[in-house]
Amino acid sequence: MATIKDFTPAEFKTLLDEYFAPPEQRSKMSEDEIISLAQQLNKKINVPLIRETGEEKILIKIVLKIDGFLYNNLPNEVYGLMRDLDQGISDKEAKRLVKRLSKLANDKIDIPYIPERMEGIAIRFVISVIINSARKKWDITKAAEGMALVTIPENIEDAGAETNNLFV
Repeated sequence: MATIKDFTPAEFKTLLDEYFAPPEQRSKMSEDEIISLAQQLNKKINVPLIRETGEEKILIKIVLKIDGFLYNNLPNEVYGLMRDLDQGISDKEAKRLVKRLSKLANDKIDIPYIPERMEGIAIRFVISVIINSARKKWDITKAAEGMALVTIPENIEDAGAETNNLFV
């Protein structure tokens, strides 16, 4: 494996191009993954006052916001592990990253059209799927299937701190 001192000028330029990519290119998820994740999230939360088709569009935008946040706050080498079954992060590291990134994302991302508690759950849900897909021997399908089994309290607004531990 090449080290930084072995980078060719083209490899270094590619690294810079990824780092300074324009907003429309700052995504690590495919269109199908984004839509699938938004549909799964739709089964978990309800956006108030919006019909189901409008809700799915809003949830796609939320997933895109979180994907952009992760692109900006994780090295692409870490974020790219969601596509590598052989390499990946440990279970302990995944739990740490989910907790830390969820808190940071909730502080930086504001989704004014959904209640704060629901916003936190949506953010943690998406981050959990993505980070869990970066575990060794995991992929996004396995991570999403695991998240489908998680139960969210009926009344999110009344839920206490236990909602912070829902997704790991």
